[in-house]
Amino acid sequence: MGHRSGEPHASATPRLGPDIMRQLSLLTGFLRAAFAVRVLRYALVGGCAALLQVCLLTLFIELADMNAVVASTLALSISVMVNYSLQHRVTFRSKSKHTVAAPRFVVLALCTLAANAVLFNSLLAVLPYIAAQIVTLGAIFPVNYYLNRTLTFRI
Repeated sequence: MGHRSGEPHASATPRLGPDIMRQLSLLTGFLRAAFAVRVLRYALVGGCAALLQVCLLTLFIELADMNAVVASTLALSISVMVNYSLQHRVTFRSKSKHTVAAPRFVVLALCTLAANAVLFNSLLAVLPYIAAQIVTLGAIFPVNYYLNRTLTFRI
């Protein structure tokens, strides 16, 4: 309500004009698009590392006759090294120094190794090893993305 003079009360809540609302909408759209692009890059880079991991897993089991959980852990350990380099450069385009980001990535990778071993081992009871590994990777992906984005590369 306004005064008799037509001026709004000092206590009246200001309203955002259409220009500000449009700018906020554009900003929100831009942020969503940037997030989607980063997630897509993370998925592509992580997908390459996952493909490497599944190929190594298969080689270790079929050619080296390794225990499946040991083979999975070793394959993940190797693919993590490739993954770090690509995630740092391609996905997050991080300006974090390797002396800062790499130790954080290693801690996260060790947690991932443990989660991978536990989940993969439990899935082996009901799935073939390649399917168990793919399901495991899918379960770990969103957690790893979030932790890498917020802790490792601090975006």
